[in-house]
Order: sequence, then C-alpha cells, then structure tokens
Amino acid sequence: MAVYTSLSDSDMRGLVADYNLGELVSFQGISGGVENTNYFLTTTTGKYVLTLFEEFEFDEVPYFLDVVSHLQEKGFNVPAALFDQQGERLRVVQDRPAIIVDCFPGDIMDGTTVESCRIMGKVLAQLHTAGTDFPEQRDSHRGMDWWRSTSKAIAPELEPEQAHLLLEQVSEFDTFIAQYDDQLAKGTVHGDLFFNNTLFEGEQLSAIIDFYNACHSWLMYDFAIVVNDWCSDMTTGELDMDKYHALVNAYIHERQPNAAEIMAWPHMLKIAALRFWLSRLEAWHGAKDDPERLAQQHDPKEFQRILEARVRHVPSLTEN
Repeated sequence: MAVYTSLSDSDMRGLVADYNLGELVSFQGISGGVENTNYFLTTTTGKYVLTLFEEFEFDEVPYFLDVVSHLQEKGFNVPAALFDQQGERLRVVQDRPAIIVDCFPGDIMDGTTVESCRIMGKVLAQLHTAGTDFPEQRDSHRGMDWWRSTSKAIAPELEPEQAHLLLEQVSEFDTFIAQYDDQLAKGTVHGDLFFNNTLFEGEQLSAIIDFYNACHSWLMYDFAIVVNDWCSDMTTGELDMDKYHALVNAYIHERQPNAAEIMAWPHMLKIAALRFWLSRLEAWHGAKDDPERLAQQHDPKEFQRILEARVRHVPSLTEN
C-alpha cells in the first residue's frame, strides 16, 4: 500500500467537514502510487480522491493545479481540485500539501489494446494543442539537469554495461538537443501519461489523471513517453507494431509534427525510456535498505529493456 501519510477517521471527518461534500461514509488508501499518498473518500454526496503530496512543498503544487484547471476549461475530463468552504483548493494535512478531487467513473485498464492506443493518440494530440497556450512555464523536476546529475551519481551502483548505456545515451541526447532544441515544438505536457494514468469505461476514455509530472517540454518527448508505455511489450521492450501504428497515426492525423520533430523521434523515444529507467533506478536504490518501501517500487529493468530495444531499432514516425 503506497500510503506514506496515515490519516485517522477523525482526521478525515474534520477535513470533509470543511468542504461541501456532505458527511464522510468511508475512506480507503489507494495502492499503486509511488510518489504521493492517495485515499478514496466516500461521502453522502459521492466519491472523491484525497491526495497528499509527499515530494512537493506547498508553493510548488499550484502550478499543477493550474495546468489541470486550464485543461478542464478546454473540455478535458481531468481531476481539478475542489474548493473548500473558505474558497481554498490547496490545504495542509499532517504537514503535507493536500487536495480533494472528484472521482471519475471508469477503471484503470489491465493493459492497452489497439483501440485504446488509437483513442490515446488522438486525445494526446488534442492535449498538446490545448497546452500550447498555457501561460505558466515550469521545467520538469526530472528533466535534463536531473538526468545528467542523477546518471552520474547512480552509474557507480550499476553493472559496467548498464552504466555505459546510461551515460552514453545522456551524452548522445545532449549533443542532439544542443543543435535542434529551437526547432522542436514545446508546450505544457503531462509528462507521465502511462496507461495507468487514464480511466476507461469499456473502450471509451473517461478521464486522464495524475498531472504531477506536468511541465513545459518538447511535445515529441511527451509523445514518446506515451508510445513507450502504451505500445511496448514490457517483457522484451519491443514495440507492438499494431498498437504503435494505431497510436502514431491517430496522433499525426490530429497534429502534424514538423520536419525537425520527425528527425528527433528516435532521440525522443530513447531519452523518454532513459528518463523512466533512471527514475526507477533512483527510487530502487534509494529504497534498497527499506524492504517495505522497496516492495512498492516499479521494476527498473522494464525500461532498461525498452531503452535497449530503441537503441537497436526505432521505426519511422511515418512508417506504415
């Protein structure tokens, strides 16, 4: 159970009483997350989600709330923070920043399908278009500076082949982006749009959730994050080409990348795989002396395999 901050029944009742949500009926910690603490809240008016931010300080959170509010105004089903009776959307609960959001219908898929990939490709392009006019710009807290410093720090902990792969890919991307950065479209992106950050009702997308890696970055990088997760066989790292074509073609039909973005595609797929391999390595090594926390971490080798597969081969963005 990824619940790092435990709340009592009286804690929950006091919090719910400050919102126009009726009376608390029940609450339950949500498993699966590795960065924040989440609870389902059931009240006499409906079902909600309480999030306590474990990695961000209070003044860092409003950016993410503003991103979600912007996208909600654009018509997307996203979990915007609810306001309490004092007109505040961000609270402090057990010394952690906290929000309550609506709980959308639908479930997290067990895995992706060709049809869900097609839907995601179209919606991702729409999300990127909607994010281009968001006025605030925040660099990713796990962007280039982070992966440069973290790769150097963690390389000595790895096998020589792993360390070489990690440092070589960081260097290659640095070389590429130094030349082409200004030619690549940027905007406000989700930054972590894995399939388990969406809810589906059958084959229909009902919501996109968890915007706490949102940032101002390359649209193709965000696109690559989605493709690596939604279209890969996690046991081998290889792309399922039916899913790949469905997602990529739907995206391109909605938003046509420019020539530089098409050229950047192999680099983006590799660095997107590296980013999640590295964050999982960091979490894994940081928790290796804490068995309980270690059991909550995702397997870093999944994204090592994806990176190795992308180094071997990347299909063209327009390949059919």
